[in-house]
Amino acid sequence: MRSLIMAAVAVALVGTGQIVTAAGLGPGTKLPTISLNDQHNEPGQIDTTTSTVLFTRDMDASKVAKEALAENGEQLLDKAGAVYVADIARMPGFVTRFFAVPAMRKRPYRMLLDREGNATTSFPTEEGHVTLIRLEGLTIRRVEHLDSAWALRRALRAAAAERATAAAPPPETAPAAPAAASDAPAPADQPDS
Repeated sequence: MRSLIMAAVAVALVGTGQIVTAAGLGPGTKLPTISLNDQHNEPGQIDTTTSTVLFTRDMDASKVAKEALAENGEQLLDKAGAVYVADIARMPGFVTRFFAVPAMRKRPYRMLLDREGNATTSFPTEEGHVTLIRLEGLTIRRVEHLDSAWALRRALRAAAAERATAAAPPPETAPAAPAAASDAPAPADQPDS
């Protein structure tokens, strides 16, 4: 069933002229605004203000993200304009309700949870890798698959630096220097008195 849905999404996007990779959405594809609740059941979304999506679908990828965000994770995500989304649909309901979500509530950073797997079904993933999706507006610019906490922290810092550079005002130009005396126009000839 899941592959049937992926095929339908791919056909729909190809029909619109957007690029789709075999693994799902790819560079050039525009995401819709996605609304999900976080681990505290508070609403959140991926929208035009989001510049990076950190996405996990399996336990190994979640461990990489957890390790990368263990120290200053909330600050790192905020500076990168990042939203962390976890697809927890494969997790048995009992485990989700009584173990996983309560453990996630202890984390100091926000995690949007795709409990049914529908909102993120076409997100590109590689088993054991965190997917980092770089956006401009809601258009995907780049997709990275990272398998270590070090690589994820480095990529988030790069996203933060890029975002800070893009938000910085353009450098002021120095005012033009006053004209030198020799460059000044000559006074009009005046009659001799």
